[in-house]
Amino acid sequence: MKTFRRVVLGSILAIGCSTALAVAADAANVPEISSSVWDEANAQCASVTVNGKELIAFRGPSAGRTAEQRAEDLADKLQGLLEGAKFRADKLVPAREGEIASIRLDGGASIKLEGIEAVGDAAAEQSYKMVNEIRTACGAEPLDASYIQVAEGAETVADLKPSGKTFSGPASWYGPHFHGRKCADGTRFDMNQLTAAHRFLPLGTKLLVMNRRTGDKCVVKVNDRGPFVGNRVIDLSRGAAQQLKMLSSGVAMVDCVVLGN
Repeated sequence: MKTFRRVVLGSILAIGCSTALAVAADAANVPEISSSVWDEANAQCASVTVNGKELIAFRGPSAGRTAEQRAEDLADKLQGLLEGAKFRADKLVPAREGEIASIRLDGGASIKLEGIEAVGDAAAEQSYKMVNEIRTACGAEPLDASYIQVAEGAETVADLKPSGKTFSGPASWYGPHFHGRKCADGTRFDMNQLTAAHRFLPLGTKLLVMNRRTGDKCVVKVNDRGPFVGNRVIDLSRGAAQQLKMLSSGVAMVDCVVLGN
């Protein structure tokens, strides 16, 4: 028989889901974090849920802690994160610290999911699923499936963290004809630097860009405006296109994650 330990996060109605980017919630859909424990095949099992949907399940002891202790600990950490004054559901993103999954609030707190057996890519996938369940429960848009693959590349970029904002589409590149011309931010265009043109993202924004076909990634800085041709979502410098292995093709499908300092 399962026994439940329930934590109701009433205060996030006011602080978590009332931003311009997150859909306002009402009393009927305030997320509810619960932990439960039961015995199965002579082993103690426990789980953590949000609005009845399972986030993660534990089985048996690990690192000197029971399944119940691990579930209750995670439920408490989630409660603290969601009740924090700076919580915004649309800023909740999956992350990985070494080989261990974590959940991060962009620009703020994070929860390291220790005691979860999944490591490496499996840990990242576990974190991604948990984050989307919580975002959805708060009324925020879930992250695209490409997010976790692209965001993994941000681990090697010092002081940069994925913001949770993503976009995808065809990318082009520009080079010699514009080399030396003034960009929208006032600098001179250097086709060999890792820069990009975007229609509306703030100048200075950094993006992690992945070539969907090859999997190659690089970080670029938005310093110009464009592209203004067809449905292209970004115009890359020659240097960036070279790193993404798209020089010969000219246009490539890319997935982009907005990075924040």
